[in-house]
Amino acid sequence: MPQTAEVEQPERPTVRIAYPRWMAPLANPVLILGTLLVLASTGLRVPILRGAYFIEDDLLFVGDAYEHELTFDFLFRVHKGHLMPGALGLTWVESRLAAYDWLLVASVTLVLQALVAVLMFRLLWSLFGPRMGILLPLAVYLFCPLTIPAFSWWSAALNAVPLQLAMVLALAAQLRHARGEGTRHAWKALGWVVFGIAFSTKGVFVPLLLFALTTAYLRVDGTGWFTSVARELRGHWRLWGVHVLLMGGYTALYLSRQYTAPGEGAAVPKPGVAADLLGTLLGRTLPTGVVGGPLSWGPVPSTGGMADPSTLLVAAAWTALAVLVGATLLYRRRAARAWLVVAVYVVAVDAVPTVIARGTALGLVGAETRYVADAVVVFAVCLGLALLPSRGEPDPYRRPLPAGTVVPLVTGLAAGAYLTMSVVSIENFRQTLSGELVRTYLGNVRAALAKAPADTVIFSRPVPDSIVLPWNGSRRLSHHLLAPLASPALRARMRVPEPSDQAMVFDDSGKLVPVSVRADFAQVPPPKKKCLPTLDGAVYYPEAVSWGGPDGVAGLAYSAERPTSVSIEVSGQSQQLNLTATPGRLLHFPILTPGRGLLLRIDDPSADVCLKGFALGAAVPVNGR
Repeated sequence: MPQTAEVEQPERPTVRIAYPRWMAPLANPVLILGTLLVLASTGLRVPILRGAYFIEDDLLFVGDAYEHELTFDFLFRVHKGHLMPGALGLTWVESRLAAYDWLLVASVTLVLQALVAVLMFRLLWSLFGPRMGILLPLAVYLFCPLTIPAFSWWSAALNAVPLQLAMVLALAAQLRHARGEGTRHAWKALGWVVFGIAFSTKGVFVPLLLFALTTAYLRVDGTGWFTSVARELRGHWRLWGVHVLLMGGYTALYLSRQYTAPGEGAAVPKPGVAADLLGTLLGRTLPTGVVGGPLSWGPVPSTGGMADPSTLLVAAAWTALAVLVGATLLYRRRAARAWLVVAVYVVAVDAVPTVIARGTALGLVGAETRYVADAVVVFAVCLGLALLPSRGEPDPYRRPLPAGTVVPLVTGLAAGAYLTMSVVSIENFRQTLSGELVRTYLGNVRAALAKAPADTVIFSRPVPDSIVLPWNGSRRLSHHLLAPLASPALRARMRVPEPSDQAMVFDDSGKLVPVSVRADFAQVPPPKKKCLPTLDGAVYYPEAVSWGGPDGVAGLAYSAERPTSVSIEVSGQSQQLNLTATPGRLLHFPILTPGRGLLLRIDDPSADVCLKGFALGAAVPVNGR
């Protein structure tokens, strides 16, 4: 039988690619999924910013930026109850870089929000380690609809987003200090508290949050919470003493600056309004928001829809939260601390200040989610603490968790339901945004000012109510809000208009049209007379009332044989008008002085001047009422 020789095949070479050692952690599935969540949440916010635009207070901020330098008085003034030098400084810089540039404003807001998302991911990673469980509280923060309305409104985002950034960074620094990584991290936490205070009045409460979480979780060694509190006060009294001094100093500064915003901010709430506000905010808006609601939004002011959850969703939200709290209390040994921190924070930091600031208006204010946007940070962190043991936490569970796929299945279903509801809620909110109205108005203003010659005289009048509400007073006048879009020379003329027979004014669409006077006082010649009667070239009207201010305007119709001048005197303040030789002319001029009684005098009585009519009031478009 023939013999068959076996030929040994050479072994195929194995190709191995050596990756740098620093790339190894990038293959971690938690890192990959967390990064995808951050990217998805950031992308979900882009359409929100595309649908939004400048609203109400945003225009006031831009106008203020062009009328003030970056001084202490400008930065440390109270704006509608808020002392926020950091926010005002940021509005000044962004506005001076480009007035009413939504792309700039939206880009800065989006970058800051994305930074908060990344840092929240890092904080949860540091607290609990690279475990899949951190993706749930991360998703709750990233996609919670409660943060969206404040994010879409520049004025609210100036407070809310930097405050959330400060909270996350302060907690991260305090965590490192609690783990013994150096006292410098405690002072970093203090620095981030200062940063938060600079942008939001609520920042003054962040030290209390740091202390609560430090004693409840960050320095836990198996002893009771009260024991941990006592030990913390004994061992780090200097640090917390500085925090207390900071809180007291800010409070004193706030009280000393209240006069800069008379009639705004804190007030004694009305009991009925306060009860409605609290019931709406804590009973409906917050619980439905943290489970992915409210799904529906209404009514719809200029800032976008207000939370309007159905009664069924409110009941479902409270049921879901009760099940969540009960389950964590059943299995996690220190879960009660987390839920207590959330409850106290929401009441002390969000509910009570909101009642003090807005408790004289309408209870419907409780449907504005911006008042609890910062609570989402606290809820997400405490949700993680209630569900997961932190690194080094002793004896974290009361009993073993259910075996098998029960926990992953329930968690997955809950996360899926939450994300679905959140995306629907966010999309429904986007559809309530109506930035196109202001965008069109400012676009018309921009185009009109670009075409206007540098010597154009533009009288000031309030912008339409649909742009800025009347209760903002003289701050809604066009010389304040629209001048930033003009050239420097024209901007100055808008603030101090000159007498002119070709003066213009902005109409309600934002276009420049000839000016007229809405007369509070007017005089025309008597019947069968062509001129107003005068005595030695002068006439006095005791019943004439000038309200003064930058929008005070008058019109004088006249004819003159030769050039001369007329003096107008109100409350001892006189101004002179130069008249030209004309068979008929209508001259408009500002009257800035308030007072009762008006003296009109032809400076040269021998000049043949016929005063054909006089009107005193406010500037309006010539085709307006």
